[in-house]
Amino acid sequence: MAVTLAPTPTHDRPAQARTVEVHAAPATDPLAWLAVASGTDEAWYWEVPDDDEAWVGLGAATVVEVSGPDRFVDAAGAVADLWASLDVDAPADAPLPRLSAGFAFDDELPPSAHAWRALGAGRLVLPAVQVHRRAGRTWVTRIDDHDRPTPAVGPPAPPVPTSADPATLATPAERDHYRGLVRLALEAIGRGDLAKAVPCRSVTVDLRPDLATLLGTLRATYPACATLAVRPAGGDGDPSPTFVGATPERLAAVHAGHLHTAALAGSAPRDPDPAIDAALGQGLLTSPKERAEHAVVVDAVDRALADLGVVDRHPRQPALLRLHGIQHLHTPIDAELPDGVGLLDLVGALHPTPAVAGHPGGQAAELRAEHEGMDRGWFAAPVGWMDASGNGEFRVALRTGLVTGDGTTLYAGAGVVDGSDPDRELLETDVKLRAVLGPVVAASEVSG
Repeated sequence: MAVTLAPTPTHDRPAQARTVEVHAAPATDPLAWLAVASGTDEAWYWEVPDDDEAWVGLGAATVVEVSGPDRFVDAAGAVADLWASLDVDAPADAPLPRLSAGFAFDDELPPSAHAWRALGAGRLVLPAVQVHRRAGRTWVTRIDDHDRPTPAVGPPAPPVPTSADPATLATPAERDHYRGLVRLALEAIGRGDLAKAVPCRSVTVDLRPDLATLLGTLRATYPACATLAVRPAGGDGDPSPTFVGATPERLAAVHAGHLHTAALAGSAPRDPDPAIDAALGQGLLTSPKERAEHAVVVDAVDRALADLGVVDRHPRQPALLRLHGIQHLHTPIDAELPDGVGLLDLVGALHPTPAVAGHPGGQAAELRAEHEGMDRGWFAAPVGWMDASGNGEFRVALRTGLVTGDGTTLYAGAGVVDGSDPDRELLETDVKLRAVLGPVVAASEVSG
C-alpha cells in the first residue's frame, strides 16, 4: 500500500521545477548545502567521487511511503504519477530533477524496529531543493519556489578516520553469538537446506557524529563508493534518525536503457605491504570457498534478470575490487533493457541478492528471523535515485550505520558457504565495521 504524506500536485496545477546553474565556489559543493541545512530538515545525500557526481536533496515537496509485498510496484506507480505532474524549466544541458528513494530490507518493518520507524519500509521523496554537481558544473533546482540557505563557506574539512577496533564494542557473549550463527548456517548447509547464508551483526557506539563532517570523511576515504545519507524530517524540532554510509555494491544503474549491475561477494582484508596485499588478493581469486560464494550471487542475478526478459552479459571470471581496508570478488553485469522494464522493476527483482540474503532465500530468511536477533532496517537494502528519463541508480546499503539520539549503530555481515570458519567470518565483519567506525569516531571528535 502507498501512502502520500505530502500533497501530490494535480494535473490542473503541475508542480514547477526551476533549475539554474551556480558558479560561486562554496555553493558548487552539494555537501556545503547540507552543512548549513537545519538538522530537522529532510535530507538525502549521494556522491560517487570517482564519477565526479554529487547530489543533495533538502526538504520535501512530496513524500510517498510504501510497504508490503507490492511495495516496488506501488513505488513505480507513484513515480510515474509524480513525473506526469511536474513541469521543468531548465537549461538544455542541466540535469533533470531527481526523486530519492530507499527501502527496508524486508517488506514490512517488524514492531521491534523502533529506531527505523521514521524511515519506514519504503520512502520516496521529491526534494524541495536539489543541488547537483556533475563534471565540474553545479545546478540548483527549486520545486514551487522552495528555498534553503545558500552556503557562504565550504563544508567542514574532513578529519582522517580514527583507528578504532570494533571488537572492543561487543562483549565476548555477543561475539560468541555471531560464531554460533555461522555454525548454525554451516549445519543447514551440511544438511543441504542452504547453499549460502549471510548472518549479520551490529555494534553500537555512544557517539553522534556531525553529519556533514562524517560524509566529508567518507567521500574522501572511499572515492570509489557511493557515499549516502538519508534523514527524514524531524518532528517537534527533534532530529530524526540518520542513515549514513559508503557502499561499494551497485544493485542496478540505468542510463539510456542500458543496465549496469554487479555481483560482489567474497572478501579479504587489505595490507599496507604491497606483496602481502597482492598475496591476499590472489588467495581470494583462487579460493574455492570464495569463488563458490561468488558464483551463487552471479547465478542468482542471471536468473532474476532472465525472469524479466533481460538478457545480460558478464565476464566468465571475477576480478578484484580493491577498496580501503578490504577487497572483494567482483563481476560486472550489463544488459540492454527491453521495453517496459524500468529501474524499480529491476530493483524489485534483484533485491535481496544472495550476497546479502543467502540462498535459497526462503530458508535463509527463516534462519535469519529465528536466530539473528537484530533488526536490519535499511541495512543491506536498496537506496538510490531516479529521474524522469528513466535513468537512476540504486546501491545495496552496505558499510552503513544509523545515527540516533542514543548513539550510532553500525552493521555488517559475512557470507557463509561450505568451508567457512566461524572465527574468520567474525573477523571479516570486524573489517567491514571498521570501515565506518573510524570515520564516525573522527567526525564525533570534531563535533564534540
